[in-house]
Amino acid sequence: MSLTQCLEDANNQSLLWKQIFSALFYGIASFMITVVNKTVLTTYQFPSFQVLGIGQMIATILVLLIAKKSRVVTFPSFELNTFGKIFPLPLIYIGNMIFGLGGTKHTNFDKFESDFHKNHIPINDFQRGLLAMGSALMSLVDPFRHDMIACLGETAGMSAITYMKQKMESSPEGAEILKSRPRINSKTVDLNKLRTFPEGTLGRVYVKWLDDNNVTPDSRMAVQFVDDIDCAYVLQRYREAHDLFHAVLEMPTNMLGEVTVKWYEAIQTRLPMCIGAAIFGPIRLKPKHRNLYKKYYLPWAIETANSSNFLLNTFFEKRWEQPLAELHQELNIKPFILPQTRS
Repeated sequence: MSLTQCLEDANNQSLLWKQIFSALFYGIASFMITVVNKTVLTTYQFPSFQVLGIGQMIATILVLLIAKKSRVVTFPSFELNTFGKIFPLPLIYIGNMIFGLGGTKHTNFDKFESDFHKNHIPINDFQRGLLAMGSALMSLVDPFRHDMIACLGETAGMSAITYMKQKMESSPEGAEILKSRPRINSKTVDLNKLRTFPEGTLGRVYVKWLDDNNVTPDSRMAVQFVDDIDCAYVLQRYREAHDLFHAVLEMPTNMLGEVTVKWYEAIQTRLPMCIGAAIFGPIRLKPKHRNLYKKYYLPWAIETANSSNFLLNTFFEKRWEQPLAELHQELNIKPFILPQTRS
């Protein structure tokens, strides 16, 4: 083989790898743009998809101009006949912004079906694995990155979600929840009405817990990466019922209370994010709290999670007026009491 042929083969191979990496980069960038758009418009409820789209166009033009000036990329300069050459791509882009971003903006917080279709992002196994590893790493680095914890639950927790769904299907009350798919947020739950309920009822305890801990039921992220709508609802229900878990178990939002609830949830749901938080959460406890956790909170959480009914099967919305003590007895939950507070 001549030197010329060797150089041509090397150039062809180099070109092939450039094409492969370009396609891979384009795919990842396109996927991440979709994720960011949906998150900005739905989770953070950005008020204008038009502003978001125009901002993306301006940012794209600036990046391309800077890249061209820096001689990173090359492309023809703008001319009057440019629109004719690229037509109908501008119409397709504008149509995508109106019907894609615009459709994403309007989310129905009452009906899960419409919410699911507007938030759902289909991903393949490679993307799922990439997101699972990345979110797991970020969750360890910063346990307060709730978006990364949520992503981990969706991408690495399908076996646990399937288990939770089966538990709900095996219970008449759980099956009713799956069928009607109720939501728990400020639009579906009249929090002011719950404040008028008698002391000790589930509704009054729940809204008092929200007020005392300065928490809103609207802070839960929408499920995005679960393909099956029933499984997606199960995970969404868990997220929206998490505050109710705290209220029913009478645990605050401090680190000690959060770790205790995570142990309860880890045993009941088997979700990897709950297991990880239960195992690594105690590292952040102060020495005094760590001793209380080991001696009292952890044993109580393990015993209660194993002996009580599957809490996600509770149709909370139909039990607002039920006394919490009665619900505890029905669910076989023994309230947590520190030994020194016993009479």
